[in-house]
Amino acid sequence: MIIGISQSAEASRVSLRQIKELELVSRRIDKIVDAITTVSIQTNMLAVNGSIEAARAGEFGKGFVVVATDIRNLAHDSAENADRIKDLVKSVQDQIGIVGRDLNEIMITAAAAAEKAKSVTASLIAIETDIGAVDQGTSEILAAANEIAAAITQIKTGVDQIAAAAQQADKAANNATTVAQQQSRGSEQLSAAVEEIASLADELQSA
Repeated sequence: MIIGISQSAEASRVSLRQIKELELVSRRIDKIVDAITTVSIQTNMLAVNGSIEAARAGEFGKGFVVVATDIRNLAHDSAENADRIKDLVKSVQDQIGIVGRDLNEIMITAAAAAEKAKSVTASLIAIETDIGAVDQGTSEILAAANEIAAAITQIKTGVDQIAAAAQQADKAANNATTVAQQQSRGSEQLSAAVEEIASLADELQSA
């Protein structure tokens, strides 16, 4: 897009240079036409003077009168043609001016469009870079989330193991209490038996 706009702007610059060259040529033609007009006027004046002198010469000047008349007519025609050419050149110059202004506006518009396209391209590149950074950040966040999920799983496993160990410890403690109670009762029974045996022994000694 930018290349196409730049090429159009360059083509417009080339056309504008050609238009300016054509304008210079038209000005030269205008000067030439002015010169032709001047020569025609001078030729017409010479022809008029020649006719006057021929009239003064009488019979000897009749042939020159015809020639002078033809020259005057040619000078008149040349002047008219020069005027028409001058009008055409003026019209061409006006059109050249219009085309030149249009081309200049096209160049300015194309240059502005090219700069705008460059700015848009730079913005798109920046957006693409930002999207890449966001994508990278999203990947890093996802990886961190996976690590956190794995850690939570490990923690849950540890908590389950601790809970199981606590249950086993509680069961073991309950078992130990039961054994102690049994041992206490056994001791009491043994003590009672010992006392009974001692009483029997005393009775035997008294007898």
